[in-house]
Amino acid sequence: MENIAQVSKNITLSFKTTAEEKTALQQIANERNISRSELIASLIYAYKYNYDFIGKTSPKEEELKLQLKDIEKENRKLNLAIENAEHRIEMEQKTNRKYIKEQLEMNKTIFDLQDELKIAHAEISRLNDVLNLNNENHSSDYNSELLYSSIGSLILSGLTLFLIPSIFKS
Repeated sequence: MENIAQVSKNITLSFKTTAEEKTALQQIANERNISRSELIASLIYAYKYNYDFIGKTSPKEEELKLQLKDIEKENRKLNLAIENAEHRIEMEQKTNRKYIKEQLEMNKTIFDLQDELKIAHAEISRLNDVLNLNNENHSSDYNSELLYSSIGSLILSGLTLFLIPSIFKS
């Protein structure tokens, strides 16, 4: 640059323009505190090796556009993967909620049956006590009807405990 500054510039280049364009160039030069000819010269020197690309895209811009397209394509894939993952999560959560609800209902049924079993055991114990008292008081008077009803209620209680869980599993 020093060589250019030391060489005297004595050749004039000119070009034709409209009055509006000349005024616009003058305003740009004034904003930068340089003359209009210095503005035009700086523009020419800045673009003298890129003249083929004025109004067109340069190879670097083309490369950047291709990279941008690749990135946008990857972003679309990632967004689709996120949407699919969110959908799968939602489906699994829905299934888990349904399973938990079924488990809670099953646990409630089991607790209810256990309560019924305790009541049945208490009834059997009470009946056994009554039976023992009757046997002690009336050893010769054997009440087979009471024995059969106790055995029947015991069998029904046992069957209930075995059949109810298999019904809920199916």
